[in-house]
This record gives sequence, C-alpha cells and structure tokens, in this order.
Amino acid sequence: MRNIFILLLGLVSIPAYAGTDVIRFEGVQQECAQVGDITFGSGGRWSSCHVTRGRWVATLDFMDIYQAQYCLGKNVQSCDQRALVIFSNRAYTPDAKVLLVRIDDGATSYDDPMVVASDDESIMSISVRNPENVVEQRYYLWRADRWVAINAQDWLRGLPAYLPDGAMARDTAWPDLETMSAKVNLFKAGDADCCPSGGVANVELALVNEHFTVKQVKVNRPGE
Repeated sequence: MRNIFILLLGLVSIPAYAGTDVIRFEGVQQECAQVGDITFGSGGRWSSCHVTRGRWVATLDFMDIYQAQYCLGKNVQSCDQRALVIFSNRAYTPDAKVLLVRIDDGATSYDDPMVVASDDESIMSISVRNPENVVEQRYYLWRADRWVAINAQDWLRGLPAYLPDGAMARDTAWPDLETMSAKVNLFKAGDADCCPSGGVANVELALVNEHFTVKQVKVNRPGE
C-alpha cells in the first residue's frame, strides 16, 4: 500500500544543487540559510531573503524531510527570485543536511509536490507553474539519504512503438506518481497543435534502472 505525502514546494529553472551543506536545524523553517548558490545580505547575491513557507514533507528511512521556500530580492517586500531548500533531520539531533537547492524566477507559483513511498521505491515530484500557467515537473528517487534526479521524458522516446500507424505524440506529458501512468494526446499528420485528432494514449509506466519506461498502452480513439 502506498503512502502519499502532499506539501507546498516549488521550483526549477536552474540545475539543482545536490546539497552537502550541514546547517543548524533550529529555525530553518523560519529563517533563510546561506546554502548552495543562495547568499544574501552584505556582499551576498541578494540583499534580502525571507522564508514564505517551511514545513515537514515526509519521513523516509527514519529521516524527517523538510522544505523551506525563500523570497530573494532587493528588500523584504520584493521577490525577484524564489528558492526551494529541501533538507533532512534525524529526530533529536541539532543539525540538518541540505539535500536540494533550486532557484526560480520570482513570478513563479508552486503547485503541491508529492512524495509517494512504497516498499520498493520512494519518489518525489516537484511542480512549478510559470506566469503563462505552464507546469513543469521534476522527479527524484530516494537513494541512501539523498534525492537522485530522474529523467521524466525518456519514456516518450519509446512510446511510438505502441501507437497506431499515423499517430504521434507532440506534447510533453508528465507521469502521475499515484497511478504510475500518463495521458498523451495523439496527433495525425496535418493536425494543428491546438487540435489533436488521434485520440488519447493511456500509458502505464514502470520505473526501471532509475528511468520511467512504457509498460503498456491503451489508445482511446476519438468518440470512444
């Protein structure tokens, strides 16, 4: 039985810093920490930093995972860029280990990312919504007290082998961690980008060697 942990996170426009910093645990959900590429104050990259959200995410391997979202800018009123810091702490210990640091444009808004834990694997998805309301996802696999990035688009390269003749996928499609599946609009030659006419591919996914792969596909044609 899978357990699902929901939280408010954010992110993703520069490559992730796979953190190794150790910081004091007390106060990290209320006060910014200078980790990775995040420096602020006199001589720092930004003049000001404040935490907009900090909270527990999940517990994995007896390790508590937390997140903090930062606003970085010229003063306490501005949010020129946003950052997400994910860190871990073992209960009753004074220090926290930084696991991931990401920085995004200040106009970004964040959906609720998710950690899905099972007996075999634990996967985290992080969602970001840009000002044009386009969502991008990032996925990470829990490995020995750290998050390892998963390429979430590899499986699309194998999808054409499962599709009817003349059908093709043009859109990006993100895996749904709850169901390990994805829905892909199918296009035919001559279709405008707005108007796919080939139906929808319901794709069942598997995780193999730290990659999402296609397990099976059912195509619902238009009208079905």
